Amino acid sequence: MDTTTLYALIRSGLCLIALVTSLAAHGDIFQWRDDNGKLHFGDRPPEQVDSKKITQRTSPLMQELEITVLRQDFTLPDGIHDTTLQAIRNIYRRYRNDFGLDLHGTAQVNLYLFEQQADFRQWMVDRIGSSNANYAGVFIPSRNEVAVWRWGDDQDVAQTILHESSHVLLYQLSPASPVWLHEGLAQYFQTLQVQPDGRLKVSALPDAQARIRQWMDEGRLITLRQYLSLGDTQWRRMAHELDAIPYTVAWATTAFLMSKPVGRSTLRQLLQELEKTDRRPTLRRIDQIYPGGLTRLEYDFFRWAQSDMAPHWY
Repeated sequence: MDTTTLYALIRSGLCLIALVTSLAAHGDIFQWRDDNGKLHFGDRPPEQVDSKKITQRTSPLMQELEITVLRQDFTLPDGIHDTTLQAIRNIYRRYRNDFGLDLHGTAQVNLYLFEQQADFRQWMVDRIGSSNANYAGVFIPSRNEVAVWRWGDDQDVAQTILHESSHVLLYQLSPASPVWLHEGLAQYFQTLQVQPDGRLKVSALPDAQARIRQWMDEGRLITLRQYLSLGDTQWRRMAHELDAIPYTVAWATTAFLMSKPVGRSTLRQLLQELEKTDRRPTLRRIDQIYPGGLTRLEYDFFRWAQSDMAPHWY
């Protein structure tokens, strides 16, 4: 096959794809052949000509997010179940819109909702070979799975679903993100609520907020220079020792940055660079990105920690 013929075939194929896509946006698509055997596509086939209706199929690559409930032993009442699924979709959109994160394919959240803790723990054993009696929910990033058991009241369970779903989504969009940011965003978005008018409300975590204020009053609040210097291994070791600092300051740092445009812009740039280099953000890079550097970042953070930490609206 010569080059001219090859290019002609490519152009014909692209034109056909464009035509079918355009017609799909307006209604049914039909195909038929003329007297010379040439294949045609259109939304209005000629009369007295045998035509075939093409079934429109949505490619998985064109779907933004798939949420699949693979096991459902309970349904959250009073519309909470549906609004929780809607909130998962909005978390995904926030990751896309605020941070410009993209995924070549379809993001997935595969949910397992257990009524009984015993079934939840057995699911953990089947997946990872062990379980923990203190867990309310877990996520398996390699399988895009989230499992939650009905451990508390309906709102608490809904927040656990959002927390673990946030982890699964961020692992798909930015797998190399530092653990403090993973945990901070999961805690931040677990309070997301979809309002009747469609707006989104994200509230402060009461326990974390109280600890931040207590540490402020006692002069024990860790500086962001110290906190952001923690490596993932050190962060996890402190968390496993039940130290409150890793989780609490993860939420505080993330909530602070999400509270103002300059903070969201900083996170966006860090995540964009991380997507390109797979290297975790360094203090030096944060100092370069945040207007005024680390000194201004520390000042703004402590001012935020002394504020009323009002809800964020989107």
